[in-house]
Amino acid sequence: MRAVTSEELKSIQLDLLQKTAEFCENNGLRYFLCGGTLIGAIRHKGYIPWDDDIDIAMPRPDYDRFVKTFNQPDNYYQVVNLDTTPDYAYDFAKVYDNRTIFNELHYHGTTFGVNIDVFPADGVKNATQVNKIKMLHKVLNTKRANYFQRTWSKKIINTFGKLLLLPFSARQIAIWMDNEARKYAFGSVPKAGVIANPYGPGEIVDKSVFDSDVFVEFEGRKFRAPIGYDTWLRNIYGDYMQLPPEEHRVPHHTFAAWWKDNI
Repeated sequence: MRAVTSEELKSIQLDLLQKTAEFCENNGLRYFLCGGTLIGAIRHKGYIPWDDDIDIAMPRPDYDRFVKTFNQPDNYYQVVNLDTTPDYAYDFAKVYDNRTIFNELHYHGTTFGVNIDVFPADGVKNATQVNKIKMLHKVLNTKRANYFQRTWSKKIINTFGKLLLLPFSARQIAIWMDNEARKYAFGSVPKAGVIANPYGPGEIVDKSVFDSDVFVEFEGRKFRAPIGYDTWLRNIYGDYMQLPPEEHRVPHHTFAAWWKDNI
């Protein structure tokens, strides 16, 4: 197998984003950039220079429709989530390129291709709901963690954590997170947020943030962002237009990717 180069990785991710956006546009589904991808679009008009992934979100009704309808026979772009894949262990979806193999080195999990993350946006009642999901996310990371490049102290902590979590599968923990995120339908309460994999209570904003959208530039292409993106990003990250200290300008993900042998 031939390794996917960093340039190829971003090219694949951009194609995945483009195909996902086109599918949504053609089928009346709402989507928008989120997380570091949204910051990158506003601050850099593309990737944050030290970032290496793409995140988008969809209101829960659109997310569910997308997952049910996106996959087509003989298409190497595929979506996976808890409903499509028996051993899947994330509470959000991934759209991936089936011509590639992608391996997260810090975590055990389902193997699929180079991908982008697709998060549901849900109604949010209070910070307790978000904090519960955040706690379960830490539990899930402990369950899935391997010992790649970890310090001895983290290895010891992970070992005890894994022993405590033996009765539960990673998928079960992800299902608990998904159930908690789905408690309040998007639009049914005054607040909303992308809480399936939350940064923290800052994710909670007035639903009006997502009531409409605007196009923003990302790597020379136009994609949708929530109309209230500035409010949302400031609520989560503070002054997101300010660059972080230089020592923090490093990728947060560790992975390897290859082209399949028949490519």
